[in-house]
Amino acid sequence: MQVKIGEKIKDLRKVTGRKQEDLATALGVTPQAVSRWEANGGYPDMEMIPSIANYFHITIDELFGYNNDRNRIIQEYNDKAQWLINNNDDMTECIALMRRGLEEFPDRVDFKTKLACALQKQGWKNKGEVPNIFWEEAAKLYEELLPHDQSCIIPLISIYSSLGKYEKAEKKASEQPDLELCRQVLLGNLGSIGSINDDKRAEQYRGDAVLELLHAFQKSLNEAIACNAELLNSQEGLELLLLTRQLFEKILGTQCYGFHSDLCFIDMECVKIANNIGDHEAAMDCFESAFEHYIKFEQWKNGKIKKLEEQNDESRNDGNNDEHFTSSLLKSVNPSGHKVIVCEPVFLKKAVTSFPEKEEKLITENPKYSCIFNH
Repeated sequence: MQVKIGEKIKDLRKVTGRKQEDLATALGVTPQAVSRWEANGGYPDMEMIPSIANYFHITIDELFGYNNDRNRIIQEYNDKAQWLINNNDDMTECIALMRRGLEEFPDRVDFKTKLACALQKQGWKNKGEVPNIFWEEAAKLYEELLPHDQSCIIPLISIYSSLGKYEKAEKKASEQPDLELCRQVLLGNLGSIGSINDDKRAEQYRGDAVLELLHAFQKSLNEAIACNAELLNSQEGLELLLLTRQLFEKILGTQCYGFHSDLCFIDMECVKIANNIGDHEAAMDCFESAFEHYIKFEQWKNGKIKKLEEQNDESRNDGNNDEHFTSSLLKSVNPSGHKVIVCEPVFLKKAVTSFPEKEEKLITENPKYSCIFNH
């Protein structure tokens, strides 16, 4: 029971976006005491149990793991919301679902994140409205979530830019740490200077740093070329992106997992440049490559979702993972531990519009690509 309650406290704290210091202050204990409980090195006094349950808005039975109904209901909310986000353009149902979920479970960070995501997506559907109430509410939620999840900065800046609040977007971006101060790079540096005694863990940290920087490089280069008229209309721009694709393939090896989406975005930018310079044959080759990476990304994503659905909550975080990169550089890296850009059919459709009418028709009428246009 000691092991279970320590793990339960840790899970509850993370899912509600609380720090050990927050719980310690509420209970009148030290953060070190909370850390010991979560590491199964100690056990909270019995008189603290009701206070811990109240802090997380659950019953004592739920704290001890006697009630699985709550977990089942939460999982049902999450699964349905994620399905709606992935498969619907209109987010009305998803927004209503997450509002109901938050009425029932007001401290769920994952519910707030999905609500913000749905509101942002609905904001695009209502882009012409002023004020855009969906984007405004999403921005407030992301601001609230930002201290608990730094990845919220990306959609938050995007929303502020879409709302025309450019100074606010710039200020938020400028407040973020330098790239070399990110967690992956700092841990990678520790692994490089011999500060990590476990060789495999040090190798994993170094690989994680490489992937984080590679992902950031791809995004920055794509955006820089897309906004540079000279490169966007020259062989030089195309060659830069093709070299980037080769770099990805060399570093990742034969298994790319979620990074198929990065490669898809590189190829789609190549399509536009090749068409701009009149090399439609190269554009078709790049589109075919983009489509293949899109299909492989979808297969990987759907496989991940299916695997999670088949696992119960206890095994979901057991650390077991059968995915691994084939390259020597990344052999100790867990591919599932890295964020990815979701590649959607709408991006491929946009790339198709850069073709001349004849080539565009060949693509749109080819049954092979029907999954893009029938999505």
